[in-house]
Amino acid sequence: MNSIITAKQLEEFYKEGFLKLTNCLPTELLHKLQVYFDEVMSDEGDTQKVIITVGEQKFVTNIELLCYKNNLACLELLGGPLLLNIAETICGKDFFAIQEFAVIKNSGDQLPVLWHQDMVNEQPGNCFTAGIYIDDANEGDGALKVIPKSHLSKKTICELAQEEAIEVPMKRGDILIHDMMLAHCSDILQKNKKRRVIYFEFLSAKQVLKEHIYTQELVDNRTKLLEVATSYYKLQNPLLPQFDWQREQTSIYEDEAQIRAALDIIYAMPIHAKPSNYCFELLK
Repeated sequence: MNSIITAKQLEEFYKEGFLKLTNCLPTELLHKLQVYFDEVMSDEGDTQKVIITVGEQKFVTNIELLCYKNNLACLELLGGPLLLNIAETICGKDFFAIQEFAVIKNSGDQLPVLWHQDMVNEQPGNCFTAGIYIDDANEGDGALKVIPKSHLSKKTICELAQEEAIEVPMKRGDILIHDMMLAHCSDILQKNKKRRVIYFEFLSAKQVLKEHIYTQELVDNRTKLLEVATSYYKLQNPLLPQFDWQREQTSIYEDEAQIRAALDIIYAMPIHAKPSNYCFELLK
């Protein structure tokens, strides 16, 4: 399993605005995440899902608050050294995760993802989105399309959408990280039955406070989530390497009951995330 991005990969990320990492997830964790989706999507009591109807069929297209479920597989994923090492390398020691959600493409839902930027900010390169692929995304069949170097452009999102794009096919277990300013989209699924992707958005606390994007209280709360996540990862994987925190941890959680109690407190605070920047002109 990859543990951290290399200097060459980091340079590519800063230059192009995205980076593909292959074969990142161990088989056991990938299986846990597949079971996680089966359980969450079938849970009729879970209100943190977007469901659309096409004809007589219903499709789950988005899942929110991934780490706050009966099944904590996504919390384990977040707390592992792979994602956190990448986040620290790109964002700095004050990194935190603001959002976690899943986007699900289904055969028959006829739902593309329009050209957009995840969050407009003043400092490209310090905040990014990590997409963890649970299914293959083949070329010409729902794979992400990106405009290389668009994270450095001053053009509007609709101007960027007119530029030449490339498609980034992915295999299950791969991770695609991209700058939150990178222009990207994806077409409808046509051949594969399903494409599930888990997303985590990582930012620098110093940056978001300087730009008045989020409050200190929210930053502290979402940083606490990472402490809970690393504690849960250690419970599940006591013999595996752990993330080496370069800052003082305020809390350590020793069992699942403490972890779930902490999650209740963390998720009691609403996020009110800064919205993505979409191009709707091409729909006209």
